[in-house]
Amino acid sequence: MNAFATMVDAQFEDPHLGLDALWRAQGGPHGRPVRVRRRTPEAIVPLDGRPYDLDAMLVEVRLSEVTDPAVTDEIDLLDADGSVSETLVVIGLARIDRQRLVRTCEVELRQPVADGGTS
Repeated sequence: MNAFATMVDAQFEDPHLGLDALWRAQGGPHGRPVRVRRRTPEAIVPLDGRPYDLDAMLVEVRLSEVTDPAVTDEIDLLDADGSVSETLVVIGLARIDRQRLVRTCEVELRQPVADGGTS
């Protein structure tokens, strides 16, 4: 393992930076335990002379844990008790870092299905 991989692993394993999660390929019923890092960058961009506040929700995952992340994959973020606190859906694949260790994915919060039967 090289120094970059060691540094990346330390960041993902740090309890203040990494989160426990289950990665579910294509939203399938079974998930693979992974560690992810969540980022929410924000930018103000001008368009037609007006500023727009663009924010994105990003998740970084180690390619050693998820070799082929894809749009429609779902990520269950786990709380301290191991229960699902929220579910994110991959809506876009961004870059892979220069050392090919980490993939950044754009995600959005999956809206819970309302209880109460069919409409």
